[in-house]
Amino acid sequence: MNWIKGELLEAGLILTFGIVTVIAGILFFRLGATPAAKALLWPLIVTGIIYAAIGSGMLYSNKKRMAEFPEHYKTNRKEFIVSEKKRVEDFQYGYTVSKVVATLFFVTTLLLFWFSKNPFWQGIGIGLAYFGLAGLVVDYFSQERANAYYAEIVKAADLKALYIKR
Repeated sequence: MNWIKGELLEAGLILTFGIVTVIAGILFFRLGATPAAKALLWPLIVTGIIYAAIGSGMLYSNKKRMAEFPEHYKTNRKEFIVSEKKRVEDFQYGYTVSKVVATLFFVTTLLLFWFSKNPFWQGIGIGLAYFGLAGLVVDYFSQERANAYYAEIVKAADLKALYIKR
């Protein structure tokens, strides 16, 4: 349940981050006096919408889990532990993917700034770097919680195996 509570907190923060990012894009466009400020409109709106969608999806799925997990655990603990172990193993690759994507976004940002003086392309670069950095921050905490949760699942699975052998 602690893992789900952490996911819900993170989901709320991601949703809020997305909304604030959309607002920032609009404010840069409306209040900014330079082409560079105005060029941030779409990169920030797109980034914000993606993060708001991720946060909303996480809120929905984890609230659902919050209701289902205790019942599933009480009904069949062994099945719950096995299914959770597999579920956590199945999403671990995502952390590597996010690091690769962030790296590609940072490199793309540098290339856009080196080879283009166009505010539109540089705005896209800033949007990519912002998206990548936010993803790394989110996944840093998510991976930490997932690793702790997985360790507890493995411990519980080992205890079940010992109990069954006796």
